[in-house]
Amino acid sequence: MCSLKSERITEQIKIEARLARLQKVKRGATRVFFFALPFLSIVITLELLATLGVINPRLFPPPSKIFLTSLTLASRQVGGVSILLIHVCSSFIRIVVGFSLAALSGIFIGTLMGTNKIIYRLLNPIITFIMPIPTFAWVPILLIWTGIGDRTIIITIFLSALFAIIYNTSLGVRSINKQLIWAAQTMGSNRLTMFLKVLLPGAMVSMITGLRLGLGYSWRALVAAEMLAAAAWGLGYMVFAARAFMAVDVMFVGLFLIMIMGYIMENGIMGSIQRVTIERWGMTRET
Repeated sequence: MCSLKSERITEQIKIEARLARLQKVKRGATRVFFFALPFLSIVITLELLATLGVINPRLFPPPSKIFLTSLTLASRQVGGVSILLIHVCSSFIRIVVGFSLAALSGIFIGTLMGTNKIIYRLLNPIITFIMPIPTFAWVPILLIWTGIGDRTIIITIFLSALFAIIYNTSLGVRSINKQLIWAAQTMGSNRLTMFLKVLLPGAMVSMITGLRLGLGYSWRALVAAEMLAAAAWGLGYMVFAARAFMAVDVMFVGLFLIMIMGYIMENGIMGSIQRVTIERWGMTRET
């Protein structure tokens, strides 16, 4: 009797687990559908307008033409590697290097500014004056200083992300309840423990905001810098070089790749970091 009851309970648990998985899949499919619906509507509308001759396909190529061009670029190879893949990887490597340097430097400087009043008073006026300068305005100067190539692009990425990360990290650290810091000091916490256990979790919401803003700024700066400073490869270079041949379809392929990669980094990478930190800790609502 007990065995039969146990089997029924086990079977009920399995059924509930299957239903929960089905509900999760259903919610995921619904989210994907409503996310893709506006884009599908735009694609269908543009294709119809091009077919009816409402728009000039040479100036605004239809989505089908852009898709075929992307396949053509993906099939062309240099040294056995797809041209399109080289452009994407070149831009990705530059953004990883430049943004990583900005994140490490920004978090370090922001933490110092948040914990030390003297450093804050020394650096805050400088950052306040430099931050409004558009990052693209640094590119001509950097071209003179470092020349055409990856160094100029990486420095541009670094500058575009640095100040947002510093500002938000400093703001987050300065917003931590002083009683928490005093309690940690009373318990004998050293500087490393203070940073890992008190300052980092307490400032994480503001820090994540700074990192997301910095990533967005640096991605736009990367594309702009590649248009002027890239020697051969990169999505910005691809878009800018296509103008010489009036290859509008190639330009749109580059624009779509820029949008897709930007979305992946913003919502895939940074979104994952946010979910495993501040959302899991209950410091912000889940999306």
